[in-house]
Amino acid sequence: MKKKILVLQIATIFIGSIVGAGVCSGRELNQFFATYGIAGFLGLILCGVLYMVLGKVIISITTRYRVSSYNEFVDLVCPKVIARFINIILTLFLLSSTSIILAGSGSIINQYFGVPKWVGFTIMIVISSIFLLRNTEGLFEVNSIVVPTLMIVMSAVFFTYVFQNPSHITYSYMFLIPRQKSNLMLSTIVYVSFNILTIIGVLVPLACEIQKPKEIVKGIIVGSIILTVLSMFIMFLMLVNPFYPKMYEVPLLAVANQTSKLLQICILGVMWLEMFSSQVSNIYSLSHFMENKFKIKYHTAIFLVAAVAAPFSVIGFAKLVEFLYPLYGVLSLVFLIYCMSFYIKTRKAGA
Repeated sequence: MKKKILVLQIATIFIGSIVGAGVCSGRELNQFFATYGIAGFLGLILCGVLYMVLGKVIISITTRYRVSSYNEFVDLVCPKVIARFINIILTLFLLSSTSIILAGSGSIINQYFGVPKWVGFTIMIVISSIFLLRNTEGLFEVNSIVVPTLMIVMSAVFFTYVFQNPSHITYSYMFLIPRQKSNLMLSTIVYVSFNILTIIGVLVPLACEIQKPKEIVKGIIVGSIILTVLSMFIMFLMLVNPFYPKMYEVPLLAVANQTSKLLQICILGVMWLEMFSSQVSNIYSLSHFMENKFKIKYHTAIFLVAAVAAPFSVIGFAKLVEFLYPLYGVLSLVFLIYCMSFYIKTRKAGA
């Protein structure tokens, strides 16, 4: 029974670490999959399979070589110069994401409730710190709340929309929707590698601490299946409403508005929770990195990361993000190639 609970806990952490406000808004899945038409569903299935395979590879390397943070993992699988560059960009990416989330949490509360931005900002930091101080237990607790809520709300939006628009679920209707892009395979691989490089910051210290690789791999498989199904729900809603991503900043809110005002509020709540979950995952990754690299105690590192990220959430990271995202996308592909190459070579060598 305990093993099954652990598998489910790992599954929720896996989902919560990948899903962010971009996925919940519908914009991310529209960009990478829905714009390819009905073929986008095949891309999502391939994405789920690659998560399972690559997740197993990461856990296998982590447990075999006993690495404890993302910088150690990158140093192990990549050549020295490339590893150093990837670690710098990954650290900056996680830090910038943390700052953007802090700024976004204040903006959401300010926009919809008229509360000053610093209130939302402070709430996010305080609640994040409470859970982070509990280390891995806190990570389990956050995602055990956020992910089931995500599943319930996204399923409710999908099934309510389908019930109200039954003709849209037919193959003939979806087949007629034109694809806006080609190169689905490249888009899928970029999306997977982007997420995998980010999630090693959570999976590596988690695997190091728990030391139960079989349960962790099973959790990744369960998480990948659930994530694929949820992503299909969201992609379908973007596919049959192709103009919404062009008209609205948060297209899924526009879809929910057609079905129920309550669901619209629920999506806003889920977006905030996913921002919160991503925030916890980012600071968890960075804190373990600082503990490993600079020998700073984990609990101290939490507040150092928050202290560094907080000023930039006010100043803005826009210019840095414009530079980081494309570079991060390229480096994530490079990392994926080296990671698989390292795994195959060591397997053949019997290491």
